[in-house]
Amino acid sequence: MADSIKKAASPWLPYVWVILAVGALAAISNFAGDQILERLGELEDVPSAPALASFALIALCSFVSFYATRGTPLPSFIVAIALGIAGHKFFAPIVADTTALSALVTGSAAIILFAGGLEVRLRAFIRFLAKVSLLACPGVLITGYGLSWAVQGLGATLGVALVPTVVILLGAILASTDPAAIIPVMQGMHFKRRAAKDIVIAESALSDVTGALLTIAFIKLPLAAMTITAAYEALVAPATYRFLADQIGYGVLFGIAGWAMLWVLSHIKRGYPDRYGVDQSYFFATPIVAFTAAAVFGGSGFLAAFVAGLLFNTEEHMAEVEHFFYQMIDGAAKPLIFLLVGALVDPGALIAYAPVGIAVALLFMFVLRPAMVFLMLGVYGFLPKSGRGLGFNELLFISFVRETGAIPAVLLVTAVARITTPVNGLVEIGMWVILLTLVIAPPLTPFVARRLGVAE
Repeated sequence: MADSIKKAASPWLPYVWVILAVGALAAISNFAGDQILERLGELEDVPSAPALASFALIALCSFVSFYATRGTPLPSFIVAIALGIAGHKFFAPIVADTTALSALVTGSAAIILFAGGLEVRLRAFIRFLAKVSLLACPGVLITGYGLSWAVQGLGATLGVALVPTVVILLGAILASTDPAAIIPVMQGMHFKRRAAKDIVIAESALSDVTGALLTIAFIKLPLAAMTITAAYEALVAPATYRFLADQIGYGVLFGIAGWAMLWVLSHIKRGYPDRYGVDQSYFFATPIVAFTAAAVFGGSGFLAAFVAGLLFNTEEHMAEVEHFFYQMIDGAAKPLIFLLVGALVDPGALIAYAPVGIAVALLFMFVLRPAMVFLMLGVYGFLPKSGRGLGFNELLFISFVRETGAIPAVLLVTAVARITTPVNGLVEIGMWVILLTLVIAPPLTPFVARRLGVAE
């Protein structure tokens, strides 16, 4: 009897804990946050106390977001964002320091993209390179362009004034899918053919790099005085070609250098079976070194981190190091990004932009994404599935996978930190799109895959 009651109550219990945790943090932050931070700031012997308290709270919120969603279809990222919004006053010591904020978020993003490269099998990446490149290169451009027009049109229809900078950047920032959200969903699914799975995972990793390149290119343009079409036409200028050539060339070069660093570690560990903490330190340092070195020469640090992970093949003697690396990503890097992005959001503004944000997200997921996928990959539907072809249901499945997560969140923070003109609505609309793609897509992905017959 007791067991049956427990089973009946358990499905709702995690959500109750989520509501209680978010509500408690919001209450403390709103009613006592200023007083607590003021008291911490008065500690002359520990002037860094407010920042230390913020970091401690990030760790606790990471713990809560993981355990509150464990065993549920709700991604922990959603709870992390909610906790970031609820405790925004407590995170102010970090958010207010743009240098520290940028370093934390960018470093975490480099590590996540490096992990995305590790997750993608190089052989599968090469095999599906043509399809993946179509989705991640022209596909991202088409998605970004279409999304910008959707944001502009829906904003005007709903009476929300949005400046060109916000409209253009939202398209670029949100155009990519995200491996941090997609890979955990795919890991528990058994596909009849690996093609659809490998394509969406590889696309998510590569499109993040493309989205980052597109966003950085736009940030360098005078967007405030440009139309959407003019901004995209500016990308074909010689100066932009040189910029992209440097970004890609040095990104790949220092990605290979990052792989060489990992090869050295792997070679050393073949002769030293014992495990040491410095092994993990070296492993963590590699994507940051690749990122920074590429950036110094004008290359894409994100591309360098991804290439380093993509080229490295983890052998058995490195499995323990890699396992610890993934644990730190799940427990620290990912929650850190979403908590801080949540902390950037003003709850009142989030509510004010809800109509346009929700409308953009739904149009994005169910109109723009399918249209882009069939435009880019539709020709493969006419080829034999036993060769290079894709079935209609596989194309539908790829169309449904539209999670937008960590890297777009990083790019939101980057844009806010680097643009001096008003960008009202940028974070709020971007947050609605991220939230809805993470709430709707992951729980339904296994069901959609089974209904379409692409997975068991």
